[in-house]
Amino acid sequence: MVVGFATQINAQTDHFDPKGNVPSSSTVEKWEDVKNKMPFKDRRDFEEQKKGFIAAPDYNEIMADAGHVAWSMGKYSFLLEGKEYQSIHPSLQRQAVLNMNYGLYEVIPGIYQVRGFDLANITFVKGKTGWIVFDPLTAAETARAALELINEHLGERPVVAVVYSHSHGDHWGGVRGIVDEKDVVSGKVKIIAPTGFMDHAVAENVYAGNAMNR
Repeated sequence: MVVGFATQINAQTDHFDPKGNVPSSSTVEKWEDVKNKMPFKDRRDFEEQKKGFIAAPDYNEIMADAGHVAWSMGKYSFLLEGKEYQSIHPSLQRQAVLNMNYGLYEVIPGIYQVRGFDLANITFVKGKTGWIVFDPLTAAETARAALELINEHLGERPVVAVVYSHSHGDHWGGVRGIVDEKDVVSGKVKIIAPTGFMDHAVAENVYAGNAMNR
């Protein structure tokens, strides 16, 4: 369940992160100014967010094959406590709460998304012969978990094609979790990417990889 902002504004006496600091008086002043000016009473986005929900898994962590946590929604659970944090821009906190939708959703008949399993959303199109997958997330483990979830609730289908919308790593890095390379080499599974995809993927990580991994 998504919980919106609290209606009562209280001074933040501690930080949600143990390494964080209580916001300065200047930050609080700016926070209150934005809070009063923006239309936070408009709740339409929160209603839209719920549309098409089918099912959520009974876990909030996805483990990596190596034994560590590949992805955790649980670490963001503080966002659903209904608290306002004056160390976070109120519009960004609102967006973060909206991003807490988790599980399998129907976008329109035949098109589905698994949300909250990684930085990006993974989209499944029900084709005549199997799933056409758009943007298979960052890690093989999260993409695999998403495929397992949709097959569990909508019936098992093979992946017949994968589409990379662009070269950011969270939109293609998990592809090995949903397809076998030998099926790609044989032509059984099609991989579709924009022209110049490899050049951009490499250049992006050389130029901005350190900053993007922070």
